[in-house]
Amino acid sequence: MNYPKKTINPPSFGDTGPNGKLHKRHIIHFVSNSKQFIDEIHIPLFKNLFCLTPRIERVRNKKSPVYAVRIESILLYAFLVSKGYIPGRKARIAKIPETLPKKYNLSLLAGLLDTDGGKKGSGFGLSTSSPHLARFCIKVFKDLNLPYHSCPWHYKGHIYHQIYVGRVAMHRILEKIPIKNQDKLAYLTSRLRGSVVEHHLGNKKQPNR
Repeated sequence: MNYPKKTINPPSFGDTGPNGKLHKRHIIHFVSNSKQFIDEIHIPLFKNLFCLTPRIERVRNKKSPVYAVRIESILLYAFLVSKGYIPGRKARIAKIPETLPKKYNLSLLAGLLDTDGGKKGSGFGLSTSSPHLARFCIKVFKDLNLPYHSCPWHYKGHIYHQIYVGRVAMHRILEKIPIKNQDKLAYLTSRLRGSVVEHHLGNKKQPNR
């Protein structure tokens, strides 16, 4: 299959990762809580690569804004399956496409954090029910020499994985991982500022010797 002719930007795999699904009837579906990220990343990506414009709907009955992005395309569906995506609605079957070169691992991790990253434990990372994605994130964190925490837990017969970088090393996420989601960047920056203030106040409280 020669479609698409342009080279796929690796984060596109991550951007449709944990929250992305290939439904029946050749539907590609994923969600995001950032309309800005959809407008700046998702829509241009699918327009430039596949000449397709996603359909965007705000999900009802949600306390915070959540947007569903939907594309119906037989050709795109077949292309993604050929690249290693697994059809189905269960997040625990999500896998990294075996055909993806290892040199793109960093971009793929950035895409996963762009879409599914957030506050985890005392730091920043993601949760997944897929052991494949969990092992991938751990591998890349190790390759980047980033100290991480891995916290698996059982819930209703399934194992879930929480992988995150602790607060002390959060500044290294900004240095090493090319995250593009402005909401995630704002959160990381605010946490770092808070750490600086706490450190400053802690020094002021120390008694004179």
